[in-house]
Amino acid sequence: MDYRIFNSDEIDHQQCYRLLIGSIVPRPIAWVSSLDEDGVPNLAPFSFFSICSHYPPLVSITVGEKEKAHKDTSANIAATKGYVIHTVTEGWQEAMNASSAALPRDVNEFETIGIDTVPSDLVDAPRIKDCPVAMECDFQQTIEFGDDWKTYLVIGKVLRWHVREDLMLDDKYVNPHLLKPIGRLGGPRYCHTDDIFEMQAPYVQPDVAHPNTGEKN
Repeated sequence: MDYRIFNSDEIDHQQCYRLLIGSIVPRPIAWVSSLDEDGVPNLAPFSFFSICSHYPPLVSITVGEKEKAHKDTSANIAATKGYVIHTVTEGWQEAMNASSAALPRDVNEFETIGIDTVPSDLVDAPRIKDCPVAMECDFQQTIEFGDDWKTYLVIGKVLRWHVREDLMLDDKYVNPHLLKPIGRLGGPRYCHTDDIFEMQAPYVQPDVAHPNTGEKN
């Protein structure tokens, strides 16, 4: 079988980006609500989104530059600290995509797109009304990468989850069958999560209950 070889120090930033977003798939989408210092809300999606730590609950988004300056989201989070990450699910993909438009800094995406909001409990940034899962976050730190093409890893602590009641499974888990999250692929492509299967990881400690199933070997 033949393979194409790409060395990262021999290709430009655009090809690096294409290979990354085509190889690391599917990616969850963080739909981020933030406020600037004048109280103008912003809403934007980011698929460079991950868990840093489960306890404390730390999550990260990676935000690129816009015209050699911070994008609204990373600038707002650094300035006002509190923000909300929403899970993008079936029915929200069109609004999510619309919020990715490069609008002037003083434009309210919620009003432009027609998305209703509700106040958050612990942060000033608003939540999307009726979004199935939202996480109120407190800014922790930003790590900067790159020289000519800067990106910013923004890390926040989840202060509070808002999970729609019917999505809870055994009062512990978010039911993925009911959540129906949308994933990001390479280019303008996305995916549904309809085909879900389960596998239990091997657990070989004798006479010790599996942490998920409670069964012993």
